[in-house]
Amino acid sequence: MKTYPDNKELLKIINEIEDQFDLSKLNVRDVNIWPLVRISICFGLIANRYNVGTFVNEKKGKTILSLISNIISLKKFLSKKPKINTLHTTHNLYLFNINNKIYDRVHFGNEFNEIQNNSKIKRINFSDFSINHIDNNKSITNLSSLFLFYKIISVPYSLFIFFGNFMTFINLFYFYSFLKKKDISAINILFKIPFKVSYIFLISGFMKYLFKKCEIKLLRHANYYSLDSMAMTLSARRCNIEIENIQHGSQSKDHPAFGRWNAVQKDGYDLLPSMFSCWDKESVTILKQSFSSSAKQNVRLSKYSWVDAWKNNEIQYNFDEIKSFSKGKFNILLTLQPSIEGIQDFVLDTIKETSDDVFWWIRLHPRQLTKQTINYIKNGLPQTTSKISVDLASKSPLPAILSVTDLHITAFSSSVYEASLFNVPSLITHKMGIDYYGQNLKNLKASYCNNCDLILENIKNGVKSKF
Repeated sequence: MKTYPDNKELLKIINEIEDQFDLSKLNVRDVNIWPLVRISICFGLIANRYNVGTFVNEKKGKTILSLISNIISLKKFLSKKPKINTLHTTHNLYLFNINNKIYDRVHFGNEFNEIQNNSKIKRINFSDFSINHIDNNKSITNLSSLFLFYKIISVPYSLFIFFGNFMTFINLFYFYSFLKKKDISAINILFKIPFKVSYIFLISGFMKYLFKKCEIKLLRHANYYSLDSMAMTLSARRCNIEIENIQHGSQSKDHPAFGRWNAVQKDGYDLLPSMFSCWDKESVTILKQSFSSSAKQNVRLSKYSWVDAWKNNEIQYNFDEIKSFSKGKFNILLTLQPSIEGIQDFVLDTIKETSDDVFWWIRLHPRQLTKQTINYIKNGLPQTTSKISVDLASKSPLPAILSVTDLHITAFSSSVYEASLFNVPSLITHKMGIDYYGQNLKNLKASYCNNCDLILENIKNGVKSKF
């Protein structure tokens, strides 16, 4: 029984749903929830397919006192009648502290640099649900306990929404039956939809109030398909605010959030941004194909200014320590994934087999930077510390490491994209990477290697070419 199809097969099934069902009936309070349903099904099944984890925010308020503190802080902030022309949403994953200055790799750019000290530009950090100053990441007000409160009450509130939109949620059982015929079990995924809808509406109501108070004109997302981002998008739509989604990683044809949308009506979806800004022409083509029928979803080509700044030496960074390890070596960057436990066995075997003229930069994902995880990774490594760096590789900005990298290896990290911009070839070691990058592997200078011998052959050829 084929329970979990790959991304290409999964999107084919999703397209069958889009073709066979009248998705216009998936309305809750005049909001079509198909984007939420589609993304929930896809990412839920992907997580099940590879037994990978899903992420939750760790920094949340836990007491009534913290909730009261959030409300007081927010009231104090709003009492100053702040005018925020542009609001950016981000995550700690995208932030770097270099020489006591905060850089946001997703929102970085010439325009952004010019206005980052402007009081009318603010950022909401989804890592801790705080409103921050752009230039120093100093919190203006914290909303973590308030968002947690909304999450708790979204459960009983979902019953109210359910009974008011009974037929909409009956359709979810039709989807369940359809998927069941495909030998796909999605009952747990679809069961959570009413709670997600409830949460979106609760957060949306609050954000609508905040947007009006702060006179926001433009909302810039780093990731449109999270629940919080969808809630903010809905609020912005209701307030006639433009919403721009900034590319943060891979946007392949087989990526569920970006590729192969078959049922986008002319009036679009209120849970989707009005503008998608892409770093490369391939992504532009994919999204234009997906949203070609919509007048509300537009696509434009922009630059990945963060990488350009590093390549043009515009970032003041001390490379001395990195160069001390990398000089005279064939440098391999291994980027890890928090959804995969440790390092794949055949990759560990590869590390053991490489000679001393090869240096390994093992970079933990920002979500893995806990003492427990760091020790777990280090304890599993071969005792060849002279040719391995974990700490420096993990704490340094990715472009800094890529500037000395000869070969990049990863399970399926979007670092493949950044590596290609530095003209660094990538080896993808997990099938999930094939799902994400698909036909774009050649353009990304990437190939699939799923055993030690293949990786060693690539390393041998690289060493021979370099030296």
